[in-house]
Amino acid sequence: MLTYIISTIVIFCACTIGAIVGFGGGVIIKPVLDSMNFCTIDIVNFVSSCAVLAMSISSIVRHKIQKTKFDKKIALSLSLGAVVGGYLGNRLFRLAIAGIGKDRLVVIQAAMIIAFVGFAEIYVNMKNPKTFHLTNPVAMAVSGVVLGMLNSFLGIGGGPINMTVLLLLFSLAVKQGAVYSICVVFFCQLSNLVTLFIHNRFEPYADYLPLIICGMIAAVVGGLVGSTFNKKFSDKAVRIVFSLVMLAVFGINVYNIIVGVM
Repeated sequence: MLTYIISTIVIFCACTIGAIVGFGGGVIIKPVLDSMNFCTIDIVNFVSSCAVLAMSISSIVRHKIQKTKFDKKIALSLSLGAVVGGYLGNRLFRLAIAGIGKDRLVVIQAAMIIAFVGFAEIYVNMKNPKTFHLTNPVAMAVSGVVLGMLNSFLGIGGGPINMTVLLLLFSLAVKQGAVYSICVVFFCQLSNLVTLFIHNRFEPYADYLPLIICGMIAAVVGGLVGSTFNKKFSDKAVRIVFSLVMLAVFGINVYNIIVGVM
């Protein structure tokens, strides 16, 4: 019971921070729950995916209510790509479990997250970072596929990967990128869960239903709170929060790698 309470608090805090900077929250939820070691990697990925999906829904609703401005072409192209990417990432995750085992996959995922987090931290804090101005819908959709696949495979709901790629490819401000990142997170995780439903793979998660429900509720509340802060924060403040979270995530994943190897 205590583990579930702590996990729910982690999910709330992660999704609040995630909605502020455009994360799905999973980049925090995933490594923290892995470090708690109370369930297997596939359970952690599923709990994280459910929480991230719920958070992204609440965040999108909040942005809709606040009438946040965004480019519909970018949002639609990225979202369509994320649906395909979510499916591919889920398949890749299943193949990886079967091929190398759950314990090794935890270490590999942690190493990948560290690499992306490190790049994101450096890029976002560069004074004059290199950017592109992609306007081709096909290129946008391909970007969505790649992001969705990585999000689904790592079980982190986007995080630094989405934000860094969006800023790099579309020359967006951090606050703008946060809105599109949430769109990618939503459609990626929706695709991921629909894939599980179609293949009737929900049975292993039945014992964790209370945690899943509590986590989704906490994620919704966190998404609403975080979206409110996103609206009030300056672009500079969002960058600061982004950097602090990246440093924390980096440390947690280093810990997970050390424990996994030992």
